[in-house]
Amino acid sequence: MKKILLIIVILTFNIMMSQKYVIMDKSEAFNKFPLEILQKIERQDKLNLATATKVEDNLYLIEPMDGNKSILASKEVYEEMFSNNNFPLFPDNDTPYYRYRELMNKKDFTKENMLKILNELNFNYQKDTFYADAEKFVKKLSLDDKMKFFIPALYFIGEDLHMLCPEAEWDFNLLYYLRPFSEAGLHYDKYNFSFYELNIFLEDKLLKNKNIKFKDIYKRLEKKYNKEKPNWNYTIELAPKDKDY
Repeated sequence: MKKILLIIVILTFNIMMSQKYVIMDKSEAFNKFPLEILQKIERQDKLNLATATKVEDNLYLIEPMDGNKSILASKEVYEEMFSNNNFPLFPDNDTPYYRYRELMNKKDFTKENMLKILNELNFNYQKDTFYADAEKFVKKLSLDDKMKFFIPALYFIGEDLHMLCPEAEWDFNLLYYLRPFSEAGLHYDKYNFSFYELNIFLEDKLLKNKNIKFKDIYKRLEKKYNKEKPNWNYTIELAPKDKDY
């Protein structure tokens, strides 16, 4: 207990001196503060559902719903964040989805908007040669431009996968990071195409420079979805859309 109090005193001093905040892993925060304190949530933000807990005089622990980081902030900084939605942007929050969050909805996640992005990058989209053209093109892009290319790549690979189940529709799942954003996926009745693997493959290729080709990304996921296709057929037979129950 004395060790925990000493840590709190040191953190409080650092924050009061800087009038900013300290970032830590969520697991670290749970190890530093007693559970009875962490359970006394004082405030929750309506935009991102982040919670704030007073852990010491002039010291607040801010916990986002999603993501792996927490914030220790002075009362002044905490009140500024929650009053004005002035939350910091952590690296794991700064995703292509976040940067292009205005497109992450059914109205704006369209081929037309994807082509606008590609035109801004001076990429000439041709359906029949997209994978080969993209393979050559991304080699010369900066990291910021790769983040930009990520969204059209997701869309066009997703649309190719969409052909496996044309009845599916694009759907968007809101993630409550300190700065929320939505991820895109395909949804049909009670079955979701999980785009988790597609996200990971694109991150590996475009953001981590791993050696995997766009065409191979598609082929891997095509194989996975075809393997799961009996689940879709079962759903269709079980609950036809034109029949009332």
